[in-house]
Amino acid sequence: MTADVGALILPAFTDLSDLPAETAPWEQAYEFTETLELDGLTQPLRYTDDGLGIVPTGVGKTAAATTTSALLTTEHVDLSEALVLSVGVAGAPPSLPVGSVLVSDRIVDWDLKCRFPDDIAENPYLGDGCYELDERLVAEIERAGSSVDLDGSAELLRGTNLCGDELWHGEALAEQADWLADQYDAAPYCVTEMEDAGTAAALARFGRLDSYCAIRGVSNHDRPPEGVSARESFFGDGFEDGFGRAVENAVAVARAVVDDRSTE
Repeated sequence: MTADVGALILPAFTDLSDLPAETAPWEQAYEFTETLELDGLTQPLRYTDDGLGIVPTGVGKTAAATTTSALLTTEHVDLSEALVLSVGVAGAPPSLPVGSVLVSDRIVDWDLKCRFPDDIAENPYLGDGCYELDERLVAEIERAGSSVDLDGSAELLRGTNLCGDELWHGEALAEQADWLADQYDAAPYCVTEMEDAGTAAALARFGRLDSYCAIRGVSNHDRPPEGVSARESFFGDGFEDGFGRAVENAVAVARAVVDDRSTE
């Protein structure tokens, strides 16, 4: 049996340190009646009768690239016409309110750089670490997402998504992130997360990058308030309070484009 998937949703996790599952709003809104166990996946692909598929990739670029490659190469899934969306949470600079949603138009790989004890530089041995996503698809998602009512001060915007396997927090590291985005003419970065450069790399290898976008909800800020240490901020009460709101808002924007396409 071959699963014909028209839209593939790639959250990172279901159960992670008691955080709200990135899959939960999808499970509440759709009936995933079919299941496929596939080599290379840590969890089965689930999909609806009308071709909406979902599978968590696992946390980090390696997990995301492995999952995406497994889905692209199996004979049991047809993704030839599929929209592929990473949908989940992210950190962001303090200027972006928690709950805001980014439609990524660029994904910068945080790890493709050269680091010294007191400095960072471009890596002379590696190529471009910036993935430019399809302008028409980004604009389509932005238009669909504009119909979503994001509560409070949350914003919908498009911009640069900075992806790395290093979970970081702090002003000095944020300055390095700004520097790296600037090297790719992709400054300022808007959110930081840990999977999407891996997903983009896999799709690019198979000539499918133009079918991909990442939609990220802001769950927390990537540096502490003034007068608070980075460690105290990261492990402080309330740091994780925005995760549920971020997941709900990111999924709401993603559902707007998925549902819009399904009615065409």
